[in-house]
Amino acid sequence: MYTNRTLQVTLIDDDPNMREMLHDFFSGKYKNCNCESYSTGEEALQKMYAEPNLIVLDYHLDSSDASAMNGLQVLKKVKDKFPNVPVIFLSGQEKAEVAANTMKYGAYDYIVKNESAFHRLEIIFNNILGHVELKKNLGTRSSSTRS
Repeated sequence: MYTNRTLQVTLIDDDPNMREMLHDFFSGKYKNCNCESYSTGEEALQKMYAEPNLIVLDYHLDSSDASAMNGLQVLKKVKDKFPNVPVIFLSGQEKAEVAANTMKYGAYDYIVKNESAFHRLEIIFNNILGHVELKKNLGTRSSSTRS
């Protein structure tokens, strides 16, 4: 739809069922999508070497292990490592102040896990891909006009 290059998506959620559903969603909608899944933020930060096109992050990563980083802590470290990567929170946490806080620290968007979550995720990811293509095309056009 937007690009023929491989899309790299990183999924960080402590719920194995949610990680599997997200993987199936991205693999089904975007044929050229490669998903890497992590159950903790610590694992993701340790193993992410290449900059992904998108990170989908859960807020309550510390729900099963109280010593684990929560999503907000992971977001801050991800933004230090990959400042330009869009991070979408996908969480059961419905408090408006939590969503606002994630945006304050650099999240691209915040989606509550409910019946419309995957539909919203598709719309947001398509917008991100559209912006990437637009920047690429503008960069190509501006460099060709300078020659």
